[in-house]
Amino acid sequence: MLICGLDFESSGLKIETIGVTEVGIIIWDTVTRSPIRSFSTIVDPGPDVIWEPGALEVNNLTPEICRDLGMPDEEAARRSLRWYGSSDVACAHNGNKFDRPLLEKWAKKYNLDWQPSKVWIDTKTDLELPIGNSNRLIYMAADRGFCNPFPHRAIFDVMTMLKVLDHYDIDKVMEMAKSPNLTVKALITFDQNQAVKNRGYHPNWETKPDGSKGKFLYWSMPIKECKLDAERIAARAAGFEIEVI
Repeated sequence: MLICGLDFESSGLKIETIGVTEVGIIIWDTVTRSPIRSFSTIVDPGPDVIWEPGALEVNNLTPEICRDLGMPDEEAARRSLRWYGSSDVACAHNGNKFDRPLLEKWAKKYNLDWQPSKVWIDTKTDLELPIGNSNRLIYMAADRGFCNPFPHRAIFDVMTMLKVLDHYDIDKVMEMAKSPNLTVKALITFDQNQAVKNRGYHPNWETKPDGSKGKFLYWSMPIKECKLDAERIAARAAGFEIEVI
């Protein structure tokens, strides 16, 4: 099976208004467990995209760098979609929330086929981690004994992600990737806060009109549908019930 590992750097986070500033793609062969092709380029997203405050601090890609050194936006999109189209499966870290919708927008801008039925592995949600372990890519790599030398640069993030993925049974990962994403809420009393925290649940807070944090609402955790029954059993063993929200 050929996996298209990909990562986008961008001019911000709001999909509707930002543009791609760098793309990294590696085609990974699950038989040889190695990369077989790679493509990487800085991209000139053009004059119409929004550059959000803070984006430059993440990847050091400025409008001037992208304008002077980047591949034209349409050419980069067409090359990226050709590579993507040659693979069986796509893979990105936090891809379901960022890279996949950004690829969809990019493809539609130039009337390109982005194969919406293609299975995507999201290494942030589809790899089973020990409870309490971070799902940030830099820490996932460190937990497996290696470091990403250039975080938030596309091709290095892709290689790091694929090396982490290689520690897992790909058939089990594919089962997770095909399973819908859910969020479960812990039904607890105050004295059970530590129990849910120990199981990896996170607090949710009210957002005030000014954007500041308001009162505490509940504890929740993202989970794959295929793991829901197992989590119900584990939660009951810890003394609380859960519900899907």
